[in-house]
Amino acid sequence: MSETKQNIQAFWGSLYDSLYEDVDRDMTRKALLKSLADMEDMFRYRRHMAVVEMPLAELKGKRVLEIGPGAGGHSALFARYGALVSSADITWKRAQSTNAKFRLMGEMAEGCNALQSDAENPPFPDDSFDLVYSNGVLHHTNDTARAVGEAFRVLKPGGKAVIMLYCKSSWHYWFNMLFCQGILLGKAFSDPNWLGKATEWGGKNKQTIENPITRCYTAGGIRKLFAQFQDLTLRKGEFYFYLTPKLGRPYRRYQLSRHGTHPGGILVYGEPWPIQSPLELFLGRIMGFGWFISARKPK
Repeated sequence: MSETKQNIQAFWGSLYDSLYEDVDRDMTRKALLKSLADMEDMFRYRRHMAVVEMPLAELKGKRVLEIGPGAGGHSALFARYGALVSSADITWKRAQSTNAKFRLMGEMAEGCNALQSDAENPPFPDDSFDLVYSNGVLHHTNDTARAVGEAFRVLKPGGKAVIMLYCKSSWHYWFNMLFCQGILLGKAFSDPNWLGKATEWGGKNKQTIENPITRCYTAGGIRKLFAQFQDLTLRKGEFYFYLTPKLGRPYRRYQLSRHGTHPGGILVYGEPWPIQSPLELFLGRIMGFGWFISARKPK
């Protein structure tokens, strides 16, 4: 494994400890099933691709590959709807966390499994899956184009890829990241990995290791990445006022008092999710930080 991939593995393993370790330690079957229902409700409120681009009601019996399952919340949701889920993550801890949820689900997750694997070299035969799903992962890989190509390879002809990648044509990239962090603080002029260092950390632990890679894409860049696919659709989402430097802190206090939190965030963020306002949901469709991508492998 290259040094870059070792650094990627180390960062995401460390972030697992910060976000999910405590949640997983106390997880029971009853708590997991309740959290899955909460998470689905949260996703429906946000119109997240896990419930919009993914046909949950049609997943029964379908073979699904999730690349980068985090702590396994999305994979467990798909298994709950009857999918035969394979999950692949570059970190052992995240793969094991996903497997632990499959075990808690018992018969509902029969035939599902998670393994440690590189997104650029997944150990699956050609034409293996009906759906390949990846939420905010492939823009952190060493070779995103290769990872997308591997998703194409393992899909069955006519199979569907549902993938979220960060959006360059967004408020968060141009103002919060590039202008405030990159230009005003001078990070873009002194560090080629300034964007990686500015994104991703959270949870209870102090950050002691940097995120090696974060990339953002224009619509044209997405079309180039997915040139092998057909029926490509792009949809923006995810806008948060509280991410704005300086102004974000007082807004977050207002947001929590006005809108509260949603327990659906526990499985995916390690804590309840601060509920977006209707205005943020609207702005997400125009200038959100996430591209929700859907595309098919030609028959």
